[in-house]
Amino acid sequence: MSLRDPPGDSKEHPELLARAMVIMFSTLATRHLHLVNGISPVLASSAITLLTSTCIDRRLGQAALCGSLAGMSGMHLVPNLSMTALLGVATTASYELLISINNLFSGIGGRIGASAFLATSVMAKYQGIRFVGRKMRRGLWSSAGLSSIASTMVIYHAIGAALTIFLRQSSDVDGAADPVRGSSVVGLIGSVCLQNPMAILALYGGTFVGMSLPSRLTNGNAPGKRRQGKPQSALSLVASFSAAGAMAGLVHAFTIHSGYFKGGWGGKVGLCAFAGTWAFRGAASTAEFMSQRQK
Repeated sequence: MSLRDPPGDSKEHPELLARAMVIMFSTLATRHLHLVNGISPVLASSAITLLTSTCIDRRLGQAALCGSLAGMSGMHLVPNLSMTALLGVATTASYELLISINNLFSGIGGRIGASAFLATSVMAKYQGIRFVGRKMRRGLWSSAGLSSIASTMVIYHAIGAALTIFLRQSSDVDGAADPVRGSSVVGLIGSVCLQNPMAILALYGGTFVGMSLPSRLTNGNAPGKRRQGKPQSALSLVASFSAAGAMAGLVHAFTIHSGYFKGGWGGKVGLCAFAGTWAFRGAASTAEFMSQRQK
């Protein structure tokens, strides 16, 4: 298992028309597969993303992922094809915004999902759908410990992140080292091997944390501001990604218990991964700062 950074998301993007067509197709196809055909939304999203990345163009994998995450929305958000197509347009605009500021979040997992979430939220606002629903009676934490929902989210997010970074570090450049392909492969395996829908979704959410660049997650290396971090073993690298995945799972569980973005909100799983990755980075930076002050 290599400890160097695997390839990040492709910085080369095909023409705007190609990106827009792929996003529109992915959004419509994912919505049709899981709402009409009854296929798991994770299976639909990961399969469409992987097929696009491997059979059409690796550079279009990010666009396919963004569109398919938006297409995972529930029936209340995309009740018909016209609203789904409109969501595809909004997702294209959000994805183009991501490309324009890509260096700002380069190497941080979950940013593609956050783009899909932004488009979905705009569509929800347009349709007058509330962002906050009814809270669950039981809180995230009680005297008995973490709720079953939180436990599932934390554990499987951590597993998804660990499996994805392990797969990326162990594969060649043309294989699952690509972050989009690595995420899709783990998502496919999880949707086939697991039976609990929440566990499948949590595992898929963890894969977005696993799409991060190790140097950015563990050392905070922003684009153009590389700094030398402490040498890491393979075990510590996987542990770091697992911890970041667990934080993402905790964020996702909080949204469920608090009633935020309920009923299948496209891109939400990616947004939680994005938040969890930043939370881990913030915690690591704080610990490093405190350690230096004590010296």
